[in-house]
Parts: sequence; C-alpha cells; structure tokens
Amino acid sequence: MPFRPLPYVFEFASNLKADPKKVMTFHLDPKNIARVSPWWIQILALESPERIVQGTKIRLKVRSLGLPQSWEVTVAEVVDFSGSPAKASLLDVAEKGPFPYWRHLHEFWAAPDGTTGLVDRIEFLPPGGFLGTLALPLIRRFFEILFRARHDATRKIFESV
Repeated sequence: MPFRPLPYVFEFASNLKADPKKVMTFHLDPKNIARVSPWWIQILALESPERIVQGTKIRLKVRSLGLPQSWEVTVAEVVDFSGSPAKASLLDVAEKGPFPYWRHLHEFWAAPDGTTGLVDRIEFLPPGGFLGTLALPLIRRFFEILFRARHDATRKIFESV
C-alpha cells in the first residue's frame, strides 16, 4: 500500500453582520471570486456555470503575487442550512492546481442574532513534497493574509448595504 501523508489544515473564521442565506448565495456565484480576491491576486480567466451546485467544475487562471496559476476544482458538496444552530456549506476539491492535495470547505453558520459565522477550512499538502513542508510557515502566513482579506472584502460588501 503506497504511503500517503496526512494533509495539513488551515482554518480562518469571522463573523459578519449579514443574513446567512444571503452570504451563502453570494458564495454560490463564481463571479464573486474576483470581488473578494485581494488586489495582489488577479483573476485572468474563469470558466464556470453562473451558479455553483454540487458537481460544478470551475476552471480558474490567476496571477498570484505575479506568478501564474491554473486551478481546476470540482464542487463536491453543497449543503443547505439545517441543524441547530443552522449551518450550510460548500466543499470544493482541486483536481489541478499548485497544491498536490486541496480541499476547501466554506461553512456558513446562522448565529442566533441573525449574523453569519463564516469559516474557511483548507486541507492541503504543500507543493514540492518533503521540501515543501519547509515552507509551511510561509504557506500558513500567506493563507492567513489571503483569507483575512477575503473575509474583510465580504464584510465590506454586506455591511455597507
């Protein structure tokens, strides 16, 4: 049986003064990827249906910090609000990208006060195999900056309305 390393996990969470269903609906529109991406990530091309559903394939070409990247992801799961507290999610899995293993879970929590808990959870293996693990502190810092910027952009969109 071949050895497969366990993925590393990164998580970023914030709370938005916004309706949870509206926040999830916003995330189901692939055009909004560009709206929440920081200035140093340019969306060069996006191929996707107008609305994300389970099984959606998304092809994305970006320039991140000047470096071109191609991503192909499949939305493996879309779960509407259920439970108490109500939670919804969408899970995308990269079939092609800079990381040899990538699963991105977006969670939307409906807080009792009507706000939204927004959680991004990434399971990943760094590029470059064992040598890539030496870059883990930089990768984690990059993710921290990226997801803070994305959550801040999402907050501005919803809280300025």
